Amino acid sequence: MITITIKGKDETLKLLERLPQRLILALVKGMRDSAILVQSLTKTNAPVFRGLLRVSILQGVSLEGNRIVGHVGSALAYASVVEFGRTTGWFPNVSELKVWARRKLGDERKAFVVGRAIKTRGFRKQPYLLPALESARPRVEIIFQSRLAEAIQAEGGEA
Repeated sequence: MITITIKGKDETLKLLERLPQRLILALVKGMRDSAILVQSLTKTNAPVFRGLLRVSILQGVSLEGNRIVGHVGSALAYASVVEFGRTTGWFPNVSELKVWARRKLGDERKAFVVGRAIKTRGFRKQPYLLPALESARPRVEIIFQSRLAEAIQAEGGEA
C-alpha cells in the first residue's frame, strides 16, 4: 500500500507536476532492468554451436508514443528457426548451411545433403527466448513494484 501525505496547496501542485515525470522515468528504468534480466536468461538458454546466436542477443528500451517498449532478441536470420523450428516441405538456403557444414562436418559440399534432410524432416525447435521470458515473469513484477515505490518515496511519499 502506498500512502502520500501532502500539506499545503503549493506542495500539492508541485508534487502533481513532478510525479508523472518521475513515474515515467521509474517505468523506463523498470523496463530496462527487466529487459536486461530477460536478455541474460535468454543467453543462458540459447543453444551454442559457435556462440554467434548467444552473442547476438541484445536488448533495448524505447518510448513509442505513450508506450514503453522493451525489446530482447537476435537479428540473425536463423534465430527464429532455432526458437520455433521449421516445418517440412521446403528447401532451406544452401549457402547459409555451407559454413555450418564446413565446420561441423568438415566439407561444405555436404550442405546440400543437410538441406535435403531439413526439407524431409524439418528442424526441431529449441526454444530459448520464451522460456526465459516465462521464468523472469515473477522477478519482473518485483522490479516494477520496487521502481515505482522508489519514485514515490523520492517525492516524499511513503510506500
